[in-house]
Amino acid sequence: MNRSFVRRLAAVLGAGALASATLAVSTGAAGAAKNESARPPASSSAVVRASVSHVALQRIGTKNATVLAASTTHIKLSKSTEKVLIGDTQTITRTKGSSSAAPSVPTNFPVKTKAPSNAPSSAGFAGITGSQQASANNAYDLEPPDQGLCSNGTYVVEVVNNAYAVYSTSGTILLGPIATTSLLGIPSENAGSFVSDPHCYYDQSLNRWFVVELSIPNLFAAHRRATRSYELISVSDTSSPTGAFTTFAIDSTDPSDPGCPCFGDYPMIGTDAYGFYLTTNEFSIYRPNFNGVQLYAMSKQELASAADGGSAPTVLHFSNLPSPFPAESVGETYHLSPALVPNGGAFDMSQNGTEYFTMSDAFPVTSDLLATYAMTNTASLASSSPSVSLTSTLVTVQSYQFPETGLGVAQKAFPAKSPPPLLSYIESQTGTSVPEGVLQADFDAVQETTYAAGHLYTELSNATSPTAPVGTTTAEWFELTPSVGSSGVSATLANQGNVAVAGQSLLYPDLAVNSSGVGDMVFTLTGTKYYPSAAYVSFGSSGPTGNVTVTGVGSGPEDGFTCYAYYVGPNYGGCRWGDFSGAIAVGKNVWMATEYIPPNSGQTARDFYTNWGTFIFHENAG
Repeated sequence: MNRSFVRRLAAVLGAGALASATLAVSTGAAGAAKNESARPPASSSAVVRASVSHVALQRIGTKNATVLAASTTHIKLSKSTEKVLIGDTQTITRTKGSSSAAPSVPTNFPVKTKAPSNAPSSAGFAGITGSQQASANNAYDLEPPDQGLCSNGTYVVEVVNNAYAVYSTSGTILLGPIATTSLLGIPSENAGSFVSDPHCYYDQSLNRWFVVELSIPNLFAAHRRATRSYELISVSDTSSPTGAFTTFAIDSTDPSDPGCPCFGDYPMIGTDAYGFYLTTNEFSIYRPNFNGVQLYAMSKQELASAADGGSAPTVLHFSNLPSPFPAESVGETYHLSPALVPNGGAFDMSQNGTEYFTMSDAFPVTSDLLATYAMTNTASLASSSPSVSLTSTLVTVQSYQFPETGLGVAQKAFPAKSPPPLLSYIESQTGTSVPEGVLQADFDAVQETTYAAGHLYTELSNATSPTAPVGTTTAEWFELTPSVGSSGVSATLANQGNVAVAGQSLLYPDLAVNSSGVGDMVFTLTGTKYYPSAAYVSFGSSGPTGNVTVTGVGSGPEDGFTCYAYYVGPNYGGCRWGDFSGAIAVGKNVWMATEYIPPNSGQTARDFYTNWGTFIFHENAG
């Protein structure tokens, strides 16, 4: 949900307390005050001096996806029935220094367009659209379309904002879209609920599916004030994503933290052999407070057992994480990305189970540091008194720079004689000329992290001109080699690069590799030559190779309600785009999904307020 530390307080336009106990984090040297001016040596391990407590995992209940699909009423959409969910934008100003390293040099890749039907190695189909999402959710349109994607090679599951759907690998829709609020067993938007930032994951070792989403009850309720927030974790009761799911909740309100009640924005998930990990960025619901990263760790075996009716696992909550970066302090951590392991990949079993995380240095405009974290002894998460150690280290990498707040990226101009429908409507209402919207650029963080073949792979969006009102972005990627021992974690840089298309932008990259470390990187391609399109580049053993291939061709410009000040006010900042793409390697294939503008006809026809869609496809790894 966040972009450039955006905290969106959603509004409507149109027609249990938790038990807490203090735990000791595994310690090494005493936590001396940090020298703010000194640059830590690369790969020097530091114990993470976080506050650690137990939190309760509350059981919400069990819902059967097939039964819900059979009873879902899809509303016929029209201007008179649709409602839009938007939010204001607040940011945290960067006040820290910047790296002295020279900017990384992007490698420009040629672009080709490939129709999946003409390429035996590819398969692609339209996923959830804005219209389908609204139809399944009481006619509520919601932008941007945050996306979760997962697959086991038999089913493909997509979760977009507040809609859930299951497809066969050939694109036949097997279930949905249905409202995620119904699957999660919570009240709908009509009752004031707000849900956002979904992720899903298939765990091969457990043969179970996981769906995660944040929730703020009563945020939209008339004359009611939201006082709680939750991170919802739904676990399939069987190996089928079309069957029953049991949902649990972690209270993320943190009433004792500054500015709270708070919510956990942008939940990310990861797993190792023993644990299930969820990280969030804590923002106040109503105030301009940001309290840094929150990390929740629990036994994934016990979580699956709880879905079967067993006792809920112990959940460790790590808060007040000190920043590993020079010049930053407690609270100034942002977007800790836990690692997922691809199907067929090997977990790191050293130190009695290890989970890795990555984090970029989000506060300065420019940096050349990445942090690697490791949690060890994760097998102990299955006990009532887990004893884990969390350490971090820094790695010097190529320079990257984040888009400043408000940076937009261009999309291809529409034909003068064929303006998009919503823009035309606004012009008819205002009697003034309205410019085509620019797309808001990516937010300030690494995105997904994958652990495969003993390496960590992660990516981020780099702004070529971070202070320009309209610029271009590239996709930087990093391959790290981590290891853990009795003294903590160490990591070295194995490879890195910067993917670009000359004069165009790549939005929300997601790099997925298989157990051999080869795969694909997916993103949205947009710019003066392209309407927003689904695209990818193959990723071999030495990095990206070949062409940037367009597989879901954009049919026109983004023309959703967040593109226009008429709907969202003078500080709208541009069209809200999906806050993340989705990709996962399954055997020799990589399944990918990202946002694009689909054809305005048939299954992918627009509604009044939105015209975005998603495109789902797979490619051979590497």
